[in-house]
Amino acid sequence: MNTQIKTAFYWLLLGICFLTHTLFHMYGLFYGADIRLPEATGEISLGVQAFNTVIFTVTFLMALLSVHLSGKGFRWFSLVWSALFLLLNLFHWAATVFVEAFDLSQVCLLTFVPVVNVLLTVALWKSLKQTAS
Repeated sequence: MNTQIKTAFYWLLLGICFLTHTLFHMYGLFYGADIRLPEATGEISLGVQAFNTVIFTVTFLMALLSVHLSGKGFRWFSLVWSALFLLLNLFHWAATVFVEAFDLSQVCLLTFVPVVNVLLTVALWKSLKQTAS
Protein backbone atom coordinates (compact mmCIF):
# COMPACT_ATOMS: atom_id res chain seq x y z
CA MET A 1 0.00 0.00 0.00
CA ASN A 2 1.16 3.54 -0.73
CA THR A 3 2.86 5.06 2.34
CA GLN A 4 0.92 8.31 1.92
CA ILE A 5 -2.42 6.48 2.04
CA LYS A 6 -1.22 4.22 4.88
CA THR A 7 -0.19 7.26 6.92
CA ALA A 8 -3.52 8.97 6.33
CA PHE A 9 -5.34 5.78 7.34
CA TYR A 10 -3.35 5.48 10.59
CA TRP A 11 -4.04 9.14 11.49
CA LEU A 12 -7.74 8.64 10.75
CA LEU A 13 -7.83 5.45 12.80
CA LEU A 14 -6.18 7.24 15.74
CA GLY A 15 -8.82 10.00 15.53
CA ILE A 16 -11.60 7.44 15.54
CA CYS A 17 -10.01 5.68 18.52
CA PHE A 18 -9.83 8.98 20.42
CA LEU A 19 -13.53 9.57 19.79
CA THR A 20 -14.34 6.00 20.80
CA HIS A 21 -12.35 6.47 24.01
CA THR A 22 -14.47 9.50 24.86
CA LEU A 23 -17.65 7.59 24.03
CA PHE A 24 -16.59 4.74 26.34
CA HIS A 25 -16.15 7.26 29.18
CA MET A 26 -19.73 8.44 28.66
CA TYR A 27 -21.20 4.91 28.79
CA GLY A 28 -21.52 5.27 32.55
CA LEU A 29 -24.39 7.67 31.91
CA PHE A 30 -26.50 4.77 30.63
CA TYR A 31 -26.00 2.98 33.94
CA GLY A 32 -26.65 5.95 36.22
CA ALA A 33 -23.06 6.90 36.97
CA ASP A 34 -22.21 10.52 37.70
CA ILE A 35 -19.37 11.16 35.25
CA ARG A 36 -18.89 14.82 36.15
CA LEU A 37 -15.43 15.88 37.24
CA PRO A 38 -15.35 16.91 40.91
CA GLU A 39 -14.31 20.48 40.03
CA ALA A 40 -16.83 20.84 37.16
CA THR A 41 -18.56 24.23 37.04
CA GLY A 42 -20.61 23.73 33.90
CA GLU A 43 -18.09 25.58 31.73
CA ILE A 44 -15.40 23.98 29.61
CA SER A 45 -12.06 25.64 30.36
CA LEU A 46 -9.93 27.07 27.58
CA GLY A 47 -7.22 24.51 28.40
CA VAL A 48 -9.62 21.61 27.86
CA GLN A 49 -10.86 23.19 24.63
CA ALA A 50 -7.26 23.56 23.41
CA PHE A 51 -6.44 19.97 24.40
CA ASN A 52 -9.53 18.67 22.57
CA THR A 53 -8.59 20.69 19.49
CA VAL A 54 -5.09 19.23 19.47
CA ILE A 55 -6.19 15.66 20.14
CA PHE A 56 -9.22 15.47 17.89
CA THR A 57 -9.10 18.18 15.24
CA VAL A 58 -5.36 18.10 14.57
CA THR A 59 -5.44 14.29 14.30
CA PHE A 60 -8.10 14.48 11.59
CA LEU A 61 -6.24 17.39 9.97
CA MET A 62 -3.10 15.21 9.84
CA ALA A 63 -5.11 12.50 8.08
CA LEU A 64 -6.35 15.00 5.51
CA LEU A 65 -2.95 16.60 5.00
CA SER A 66 -1.31 13.17 4.66
CA VAL A 67 -3.40 12.55 1.56
CA HIS A 68 -2.40 15.87 0.00
CA LEU A 69 1.15 16.51 1.22
CA SER A 70 4.15 14.26 0.73
CA GLY A 71 7.12 16.57 1.19
CA LYS A 72 9.99 15.72 3.49
CA GLY A 73 9.21 18.63 5.83
CA PHE A 74 5.63 17.48 6.31
CA ARG A 75 6.75 13.88 6.89
CA TRP A 76 9.24 15.04 9.55
CA PHE A 77 6.53 17.10 11.24
CA SER A 78 4.18 14.11 11.07
CA LEU A 79 6.85 11.83 12.54
CA VAL A 80 7.53 14.17 15.47
CA TRP A 81 3.80 14.64 16.08
CA SER A 82 3.28 10.87 15.92
CA ALA A 83 6.11 10.26 18.40
CA LEU A 84 4.63 12.82 20.82
CA PHE A 85 1.23 11.14 20.50
CA LEU A 86 2.87 7.77 21.13
CA LEU A 87 4.31 9.05 24.41
CA LEU A 88 0.92 10.50 25.40
CA ASN A 89 -0.84 7.25 24.48
CA LEU A 90 1.63 5.08 26.41
CA PHE A 91 1.33 7.22 29.54
CA HIS A 92 -2.45 7.23 29.24
CA TRP A 93 -2.50 3.45 28.78
CA ALA A 94 -0.37 3.02 31.91
CA ALA A 95 -2.63 5.35 33.91
CA THR A 96 -5.71 3.47 32.75
CA VAL A 97 -4.29 0.02 33.48
CA PHE A 98 -2.49 0.75 36.75
CA VAL A 99 -4.20 3.79 38.32
CA GLU A 100 -7.86 4.12 37.27
CA ALA A 101 -10.68 1.70 38.05
CA PHE A 102 -10.51 -1.28 35.68
CA ASP A 103 -12.57 -0.94 32.50
CA LEU A 104 -12.08 -3.79 30.03
CA SER A 105 -13.28 -1.81 27.01
CA GLN A 106 -10.88 1.06 27.77
CA VAL A 107 -7.95 -1.28 28.39
CA CYS A 108 -8.52 -3.06 25.08
CA LEU A 109 -8.95 0.18 23.14
CA LEU A 110 -6.00 1.86 24.84
CA THR A 111 -3.84 -1.18 24.05
CA PHE A 112 -4.85 -0.95 20.38
CA VAL A 113 -4.09 2.79 20.13
CA PRO A 114 -0.32 2.57 20.78
CA VAL A 115 -0.09 -0.32 18.32
CA VAL A 116 -1.61 1.87 15.61
CA ASN A 117 0.58 4.75 16.75
CA VAL A 118 3.72 2.57 16.45
CA LEU A 119 2.68 1.46 12.96
CA LEU A 120 2.23 5.12 12.00
CA THR A 121 5.60 6.12 13.44
CA VAL A 122 7.41 3.22 11.76
CA ALA A 123 5.78 3.95 8.39
CA LEU A 124 6.81 7.60 8.62
CA TRP A 125 10.35 6.72 9.71
CA LYS A 126 10.74 4.21 6.82
CA SER A 127 9.44 6.76 4.31
CA LEU A 128 12.01 9.30 5.52
CA LYS A 129 14.84 6.75 5.42
CA GLN A 130 13.90 5.75 1.85
CA THR A 131 14.16 9.33 0.60
CA ALA A 132 17.46 9.81 2.43
CA SER A 133 19.05 6.85 0.60
